[in-house]
Amino acid sequence: MKSSFTRFCVFVLLSMLCIGVIAAWFSRRFSHLPKEIRHIVLISIDTCRADYLSCYGYRRQTTPNIDKFAEESIVFTNVISPIPMTLPSHCSMLTGTIPPYHGIHDNFDYRLDESNVTLAEILKDNGFTTGAIISAFVLDSQFGLDQGFDSYNDKFEEEHMALNISERKGAEVNRFALEWLDQNKDEKFFMFLHYFDPHFGYEAPEPFASEFTDSPYAAEIAYTDDCIGQVIRKLKDLGLYDSSLIIITSDHGEMLGEHGENTHMYFIYQSAIKVPLIFKLPGRRKPERIDSPVGIIDIVPTICSALGIAIDPDVQGKDLFGKSSADEDRYIYSESLYATRYGGNSLLGVVTERFKYIQTTRPELYDLVEDPREMKNLVTNQPQRARILQDALKQILEQSVRMSPIGTGGAESKLELDERSRKRLESLGYVAGSVTEDFDFDQSKEDPKDLIGFYTQDGRANTLILQKRYTEAKTICEKMVLERPQYVEAYLMLAKIATEQSDFAGSVSHLSRALEFDPERYELHSGLGAALTHLGKLEEALQYFEESARLRPGRPEVLINLGWAFYEQGRFDEAVAQYIKALEIEPERAETHFHLGKALARQGKLEEAVGCWNEALRLTANQPVEQNSLRNDIAERLAAHGKLEQAIGLWNEIVQLDAENVAAHKSLGAAFLQQAELERAIAHLGKALQLAPDNYEIHHNIAMAFSRSGKHGKAVTHLRKALELKPDQVGTLNDLAWILATHADENLRNPGEAVELSERACELTGYKDPYILDTLSAAYAGAGRFSEAVQTSQKAVDMLISSEQKEVASQVAKRLELFKAGQPYRELPQSKDSADNAAKP
Repeated sequence: MKSSFTRFCVFVLLSMLCIGVIAAWFSRRFSHLPKEIRHIVLISIDTCRADYLSCYGYRRQTTPNIDKFAEESIVFTNVISPIPMTLPSHCSMLTGTIPPYHGIHDNFDYRLDESNVTLAEILKDNGFTTGAIISAFVLDSQFGLDQGFDSYNDKFEEEHMALNISERKGAEVNRFALEWLDQNKDEKFFMFLHYFDPHFGYEAPEPFASEFTDSPYAAEIAYTDDCIGQVIRKLKDLGLYDSSLIIITSDHGEMLGEHGENTHMYFIYQSAIKVPLIFKLPGRRKPERIDSPVGIIDIVPTICSALGIAIDPDVQGKDLFGKSSADEDRYIYSESLYATRYGGNSLLGVVTERFKYIQTTRPELYDLVEDPREMKNLVTNQPQRARILQDALKQILEQSVRMSPIGTGGAESKLELDERSRKRLESLGYVAGSVTEDFDFDQSKEDPKDLIGFYTQDGRANTLILQKRYTEAKTICEKMVLERPQYVEAYLMLAKIATEQSDFAGSVSHLSRALEFDPERYELHSGLGAALTHLGKLEEALQYFEESARLRPGRPEVLINLGWAFYEQGRFDEAVAQYIKALEIEPERAETHFHLGKALARQGKLEEAVGCWNEALRLTANQPVEQNSLRNDIAERLAAHGKLEQAIGLWNEIVQLDAENVAAHKSLGAAFLQQAELERAIAHLGKALQLAPDNYEIHHNIAMAFSRSGKHGKAVTHLRKALELKPDQVGTLNDLAWILATHADENLRNPGEAVELSERACELTGYKDPYILDTLSAAYAGAGRFSEAVQTSQKAVDMLISSEQKEVASQVAKRLELFKAGQPYRELPQSKDSADNAAKP
């Protein structure tokens, strides 16, 4: 009896102790939580592997602001991203679900379906004002991540270019973030901030670049830390910091050369998927570190729990502070389907507190404690453990793929990108192509580890094309098509290189080859149509454009291409009809308004054309680079239709906004030359030459301006340079020969060279241009070869008379009489710069 009573007392005591421990555990985390959380800030540092933050153990202090933030926050040290790609990972971060459930497996050709529920939607339904500021096109609103946001700032004012990669720098993100906080400080709000700076290519501003010369990647993280520090200070200044729930995390990491991968997307080793996660609870000042495995999918349920919002049962993430999270064995899912682009296998993985299993052709098992760099595969040594983890992975996939509202390969998540979007993603370093949604444990396919070299070549070729290093890129692509002839993207890259080099016949060849493997791909037909149009094969081009339209009816870019084909054939009514159809589908597309204006102008409807062009300018008001390019195109059209003053006005607007715009200065110089405003022409052409010293057309035009100003020595200098750049330009050969043959200043005159130049021009024109024959006759006379001068001049006179150019024929005939009398022709007066003898060789 006494023993039973003693056991009962011990049981009660242990129960009370357990209750006390649990109570203390909850108290430690939520003791300072206010009854109502009014402000939530979620900060995502794109491409940020955890071990490059100094609070996670980096050897140098990269993140002083985040370190200080971590000193009063909960730091999770073992955090896994479900996929090393920006769009699908952020979809997981903001829905609490893994890719097999939400259906997004790549940055290309996917859109988050509306059946998924985002954190922004949940919070908006619970009275929060929601705003997002993102810094890379890969998260553009067209990809569906804007669901639930009252404002979604994805239009860049300043597009930074680092190694041809387009991004919005953290400074611009902060400018909008601080403004947004000022505007919404009195509201319940959720703010999502996305910093893209650590993404390749690494080009941090000073002083960070100089402080981390040995690691440009670390420099970008240090810069992003500085930006985050500014946001934290703003929250404190507004009195919001202590009452805010703030989370700092990342979508994925960066391989930095480990396992043969330089960046991310391909492998799912820890460097690519282990990320930081730091929670600052309202009013909390005490630091804590938690080492158990968690995922970025846990962010949504944890926020919901803190707010007392019911968690959707389909969410795969866990409440990090929930009762079951402390001791539960977690299997955190990760994937990469990238190798399926090349016909290879998927990479499907699970991570536990200590082990990691990767299902593929040759499965992998790693002890992350003993082997954190994942160098020793234990599958053979520990087959039982591998089977347990494989079973766990199967269970995750069975539950998530089956539960998915979209399902594997579901059309709702598929998005066919237009050409503009595809190009912008490629500018971020993402290689076009489609993954195969393969979750079967098929070990007959090629192992991704064996395809890493091909993947590297693929990415390298894309980067070289962005850098305009076409010869190197072509060599790689040619090797790729020999290695894997059915890889269509390699032919597309070869076609792109050929097009950039004006080798349109080559582009046709590569695209035709690609069509053999993928005849239903509409952009191949569009590309062939474009190349054939450039070759003047308009009827054949139209057939390909029409086939593209058949395959994808109603796509604006297909209709625009059809309009272009009709325009080039002079079928302006049909071109206008296609452009109007495109605008009915996408009325806010500036490009279409511009092309419609071109076609209307050719119909003689210039007033309507100007209206279209003004609308195009309005639509690009927040895109200064695109708008200036558009202004230049419109100005050229206006000038071609005789509206030179209006064109000059647009070009002046361009140089006021961009003082170093070569095209605008060049066009202004040509326009003022046409108006005989020679000083203004020379000023703008001179500025253009400073910016583009090897531009043939600028050298030729400024030579004409100097010649008309009487500065013939300078004119000769620029004509010589123009011929260095383009030796067979007939007009330049003729202009230089005329000065050298007829100038009164013997320091400039060189009839022997004039004969060589004008003979070359005559050869290029088959001795059928009377104006060049006139120059040649003057050169012969200047060289004392009068019989040849007379013969050549007579031929020029006969040609001019037969073509009814009687006035010009009369002038040439007067020179002919001089030559018959044994006298050379001297047209030009003493040069104003005759002291400049450099023009004479």
